[in-house]
Amino acid sequence: MSTSAPVIFPHSVPAALRPFVVGIVGFDETATEGRFRVQPAGTLLVLEISFTGPLHILGIGDEPAGHQTHHAFLSGFTPTPVRTAFFGRHASVQVYLTPSGASRLFRSSGRDLAGQVTPLRGLEPELARGLPDKLARASDWRERFALVDAALMRLGAEAGPMDPLVEWLWTRLVATGGQEAISDLALRSGWSARRVRERFTAAAGVSPKEAAGVIRFECFHRELGSAPLAELAERHGYADQSHLTRDVRRYAGESPSVLAQARRPTPATALEVGSTR
Repeated sequence: MSTSAPVIFPHSVPAALRPFVVGIVGFDETATEGRFRVQPAGTLLVLEISFTGPLHILGIGDEPAGHQTHHAFLSGFTPTPVRTAFFGRHASVQVYLTPSGASRLFRSSGRDLAGQVTPLRGLEPELARGLPDKLARASDWRERFALVDAALMRLGAEAGPMDPLVEWLWTRLVATGGQEAISDLALRSGWSARRVRERFTAAAGVSPKEAAGVIRFECFHRELGSAPLAELAERHGYADQSHLTRDVRRYAGESPSVLAQARRPTPATALEVGSTR
C-alpha cells in the first residue's frame, strides 16, 4: 500500500483578497487504499479545488450526505463534523474564507451556504468548468496559486458589500475566543439583539451564539494536549470538564482523547504549517 502524510504548500494571500480570504495552501497526499477522515467543525469555510481525484463527502454531522463526490466545492459554515474520504492521490488548492467573506465573494446568503457542501459549479459555473483542468496542467504550485489568485480577484471585484456590524461582531467573537456574551456585544453595538442576530445570520449562516460555540471549540482544539482537560475547560469558559466533553463530541464527533490522538489536518493546522515555512 502506498501512503503519504499530507504535504502542505503555503501561499501568501494577495492584499486584494484579504477582506475575504484568511489563507491559501496547496495540499497533496496519497493513500492507495483510501483515507477516511472526520473533519471537526471550524470557523473557516473551505473552497477546495482538486486537480487529481475527487473528495467524497460521506456525511455531515449525524446525517449521511448521500455520498457526494466533488472536484471543486465550498464547504459552508457547519457546526458539526464532516466525514470525508479520498482514494489514490488527492491534490488541491484550498482557500480558507471567513463566513462573511464567502458570502460576499460568491454573492450568496450565508444561510444558503451553511451546513452543506456546495459544488463550485452551483456558485460559479464558468470557474468550475475551467479551473481544475488548468491546475492539473500547471507546471508547479506557483503557477497554480497564480491561477487561483486571478480567479478569486475577478470575483472580488464584483463582491457584495461589507456589513460593518457583522465584521465588528465577528472580530470581537474571535478576539475573545467566543467567550464574550452575545447580549453584551449587542448592547455595545447599539442595535437590538434581534437585529444583530438577523444580520449576522444572514451573512454567516449561523447565529452569533452558534458561531461563538465553534470559535471556543476551535480555540480549545488548538491547545488540546498542552494541559489537563480540566485546566483547558476553565481557560476556555466551559462550566466543567463534562461540558467540554459534550461540546467536543458535538463539534468533532468523538471524545477529547480520540481527537487529541487523531491529529487531523484542519485549516488552522495548515495555516500554522504555512506560517513556519
